[in-house]
Amino acid sequence: MIYFTSDNHFWHANVIRFCSRPFSSVEEMNEVMIKNWNDIVKPEDTIYCLGDFSLAARPVEDYTKRLMGTKYLVPGNHDFCHSYNKKSRSTENMAKWVAKYEEWGWKVLPEQTTLDIPGVAIVNMCHHPYTLTGIGDDKYEKWRPKDDGRWLLCGHVHAKWKVVDRMINVGVDQWDFKPVAITEIEKIICSFNTK
Repeated sequence: MIYFTSDNHFWHANVIRFCSRPFSSVEEMNEVMIKNWNDIVKPEDTIYCLGDFSLAARPVEDYTKRLMGTKYLVPGNHDFCHSYNKKSRSTENMAKWVAKYEEWGWKVLPEQTTLDIPGVAIVNMCHHPYTLTGIGDDKYEKWRPKDDGRWLLCGHVHAKWKVVDRMINVGVDQWDFKPVAITEIEKIICSFNTK
C-alpha cells in the first residue's frame, strides 16, 4: 500500500499553538503521530512525506528509524535538504543534507516530482500548493509548482483546506494526524472526474 503525509513538524512545540493541534505537549504530539503512522503503515508499505517532517535534524535522525515503511521525502521549506532552507543554499550543503537524510532512512526526491496512480491519474507532488488559496503572503512563490492541469498532492497549508481545485492537502492537520492511503486520494480524484 502507498500512503502520504506532510507537515508533521516533529518536535516543533509552537506548531501546537499555531495550528490549534489537540496536544498538551510536543512529546505527546510526537508519540501520537508515531503511533498513528505505525498503526497504519506496515514495513512493506511505501510512504511519501511531502515536506516539513521536522524543523530540526535530531528528530529526523531519531524518529525516522521508529517509523514503518519505505520512506520518500519530497522536501518542504523547513527540511534542511530543501533549496529554500538557509542550510542548503549552496550545492555542497544541499548534497550534504540529502546524504544525511538518506543515511537516516529517507529516499530524497526532487522538490517537484510526479507519481503515476495507474488507472487514475499522473499526479504532481510538491510541498507547496499551486496557489496560496486561504493563506495570503506568497513568500514561497519561487518554490510553488506551475499548474500544468494535473492533480497536485501537497502540504504546507496545514488546516486551511483539504481539497481545493485540483489540489489535495495530505498534511497531518487535515487527516487526524495520520497518513492518508492512496485509496483515499483515488476516491477524491475519481469523484471530481465524474462531476
